[in-house]
Amino acid sequence: MPGADAEGYALAVASGKGGVGKTTTAVNLGAALAGDYRVAVVDVDLGMANLGAMVGLTQPEATIHDVLAERAPLSAALHEARGLTVVPGATDLREYADAGTDSLEAIIAQLKSAFDVVVLDAGAGLSDDVAAALDVADGVLLVTTAELHSLTDASKTGELVERLEVPVVGAVLTGTGSGSFDDVEGLATALGTTGSVTVSVPADSEVQRSIRTGVPVVFENESTPAAVAYRRLAASLAETLEFGEDSPRDPGGFEWVDPESGAEIDEEPGPVMEVPLETLIDEAGLENEADRTQLLGRVRSWFGR
Repeated sequence: MPGADAEGYALAVASGKGGVGKTTTAVNLGAALAGDYRVAVVDVDLGMANLGAMVGLTQPEATIHDVLAERAPLSAALHEARGLTVVPGATDLREYADAGTDSLEAIIAQLKSAFDVVVLDAGAGLSDDVAAALDVADGVLLVTTAELHSLTDASKTGELVERLEVPVVGAVLTGTGSGSFDDVEGLATALGTTGSVTVSVPADSEVQRSIRTGVPVVFENESTPAAVAYRRLAASLAETLEFGEDSPRDPGGFEWVDPESGAEIDEEPGPVMEVPLETLIDEAGLENEADRTQLLGRVRSWFGR
């Protein structure tokens, strides 16, 4: 564990659209890191907050909205839930109207002084609130499915992150093993994700079960494929970013996993075909040349190609 005088690392978990497993990733990443680090998971999805419900915290006494509105101190919004330290958000839209983001940077700085890792569950899409949350982060983890529309939206978020000059430190492809792009490894090869930690999380019914019970899957069933993948994600990020140090190392590479079990594969499950990204887009059925060119540029820019 980093020394007590080291500043923590604020990692924003973001996505281009809802429903891709962003909050699930934030919760389970925090849970996987909690065994070795002091971790806080914070709901900064101010308009659509649901982090509390994901950990069985449905009626917290104070939320991040209360802190932003200066109705409560930060200490009152820190809750222990399912083995995690969580700062939940309010689900009542009336609370959203009173919660500005002017003090968000100071709040995150206060948390970084007390925790090794501060996981920020950011909003989906593009808005001022999302930009404010990403701007206070030290790094951003992008979450997407392997579906073309999800990748398109995620690439827009990647553009926003680039403009804010916050590094994209990793990408998570969720629900692998189903959808229009089944070969996640081939897709990652085509995208050239050599500049960031890239982990695939297999589709796993235990994830939905954990959401219903309000217990992170890495706590409830650590051997299930998704739990294995989330723990690998946590280990890769911890090694790459050296949580608690002043500056991160250069990011690592792709983690090969068995899509059925989630277990790590020591060698590439070859032969691996390096399919050009243009071919994947063509097979997805995009007929408009302008849309194809725009998407190609965005995705390549996202991954620093």
